[in-house]
Amino acid sequence: MTSDEISRVESLVNGWVASASPTLTTVMGLDEARAAGATAMFGEKYDDVVRVVEVPGVSMELCGGTHVSNTSEIGAFKIVSESGVASGVRRIEAVCGQAAVEYMQGLDAVVKQLAANLRVKPEDLPSRVSALQDELKSTGKLLAEVKAQVAVAKAAALASQAVTAPDGVSRVLVSELSGLDPKALQEAALSLLDQLGDRAVVLLASKGDGDKVSFVAAVSQQVRNHKFGRQGTCVDRCCNGHQ
Repeated sequence: MTSDEISRVESLVNGWVASASPTLTTVMGLDEARAAGATAMFGEKYDDVVRVVEVPGVSMELCGGTHVSNTSEIGAFKIVSESGVASGVRRIEAVCGQAAVEYMQGLDAVVKQLAANLRVKPEDLPSRVSALQDELKSTGKLLAEVKAQVAVAKAAALASQAVTAPDGVSRVLVSELSGLDPKALQEAALSLLDQLGDRAVVLLASKGDGDKVSFVAAVSQQVRNHKFGRQGTCVDRCCNGHQ
């Protein structure tokens, strides 16, 4: 259910409650009750003789519990959760009366606390939260850019460590750059590839949290179909001590 649908249900129920309609209770056979239009709870089992509770013009249900004699006795009605129990069937959980008042007071306290923390009026909370989300997103992008720049700067010092491949022309660089995320590692590898020329292979690794290791390989166009010894050798060198 959407927020609007939940609000509509609450408005309907609270309207019926406020109408102060008397409730009618009748004991009859199960088949007779169903023929009269009484609603059975999903998954419940009933005896041959059942108790039917009706709010005229609103609902008629099979129920064995006690009920109010007038809808006004229910008091405020507030939905606290809803979930699906079958295709096209939703289960709604709600509180009413004093419990509903206490529930809404609790929500009100949370809203007021948030408004105080963010130094805005309660009605301005949605716009303030949206602004903070935009700011966080912008800061995240800026941080990613800075990390990429740091990665490129670290990579610049590694170019001299490249070795000549067996073909005597291509350059190969295998190294570890600690503390970089995969995106920054990729930026570093591409930067090194540019520095090493048209015939180069770069394999970088970065050890993350725990035993997680990220790898990035960059290969220039001229050597993409060229093989350099046993497969896995470069990876073994990067993982040495981090397996």
